[in-house]
Amino acid sequence: MLNLPDTEASYWKSFYDLPLYPSSRVDLKLEVAIVGGGIAGLTAAYLLKKSGLKVAVLEKNTIGSGTTGGTTGKVTAQHGLIYQDLQKRLGEQTARIYGEANLTAVERIAQVIKDENIQCDWQRDDNYVYTVDPKKVNKFQKEAATAMRLGLPATFEANLNLPFEVAGAVKFANQAKFNAQKYVLGLAKAVHGQGSYVFENSNVISFHDGQPAAVRTKQSKITAKNIIVATKMPASPLVARFACAIMEYPTTSYIVAARFKGDLNGMYISPDKDHYSILPVTSGKEKLLLIGGENHIPGISSPTKHYQRLADYAEKHFGFSSVDYRWKAMDYLAYDDVPLIGKVYPWSRHLYTATAFHKWGLSTSMVAGIILHDMIVGQPNPWASVFNSMRLKPIVSIPYGISKLIK
Repeated sequence: MLNLPDTEASYWKSFYDLPLYPSSRVDLKLEVAIVGGGIAGLTAAYLLKKSGLKVAVLEKNTIGSGTTGGTTGKVTAQHGLIYQDLQKRLGEQTARIYGEANLTAVERIAQVIKDENIQCDWQRDDNYVYTVDPKKVNKFQKEAATAMRLGLPATFEANLNLPFEVAGAVKFANQAKFNAQKYVLGLAKAVHGQGSYVFENSNVISFHDGQPAAVRTKQSKITAKNIIVATKMPASPLVARFACAIMEYPTTSYIVAARFKGDLNGMYISPDKDHYSILPVTSGKEKLLLIGGENHIPGISSPTKHYQRLADYAEKHFGFSSVDYRWKAMDYLAYDDVPLIGKVYPWSRHLYTATAFHKWGLSTSMVAGIILHDMIVGQPNPWASVFNSMRLKPIVSIPYGISKLIK
């Protein structure tokens, strides 16, 4: 049994130790205030600034310190075995738009990295969802066929370059991985300046809709035409937090990582019991392998046993002799498995949200940024209805969501 590190620490967060940006201490008036300095908030801020709007991003701690800092690093339109399920439950058009939006997002992220010269270890790679169970092969073959029919770069594969036998897998070609912490720092650098702001250590304690709308920290008030909440809802107003609570639920997952001498390409994840997410990462001369999974509802289980299961898996299959990093992240999921992007509640006039990314926020953050940008600047968006935060599907899908949790 491998020993675990004494403290939890994300590998990604090791690339950003100290705040670069000031806290919000002066009252400001501008066009968009964004609560949350993770990848979703900074993506929206970047796109809106590119359209000529003055924006302010307010981060409670430091850039990327929340869910973004706990990610696996995969940037892909393949979100598990989702497309056959989406088509069956929500219709082919929803499944098609979901795939189109996330595939477009991968390419838009690549373009931002190029345009802003962000050094974030961006690397193209294939993504695989695999099974070791021969009884599940037919399901995987159907998923591949559905994804192909929807125009996605999918194929069924019978063999993979993994150190154990695989019964089958769905491959999405030419996806990507990167260092999300370095990427969001690049976004922040592009946002801050020329009348726009990034604030760290600026906890938003309340906000209100209206003409104008406003957000408050303990030391400042930001008045804006529009507000985007791209993080957990502040406690005030309580109705906003309640509106989110009936549409989504939280889960906790875990990652262990260690320096890796093996030769492994590709990105992998499995829905099988006792199999996990696998990601080789290279940064300069450093090479690591990340093993992630062990999802559960927060607060009902001991983290240590989940870390240990991942470490045991890494030792058994990949020859880990130690664990260098361990960390966990909390994600929100909509009950119908589609992110919530749009108005906070039906009567919102200038108040927007982006949440419930289904653990795939590195691609869906760009989907959210594009949709919110279009809503705020007043132009139509072909994906907005599918991701509409005010749709009824998450509520009527609560039994479906609960059934997945108790399996």
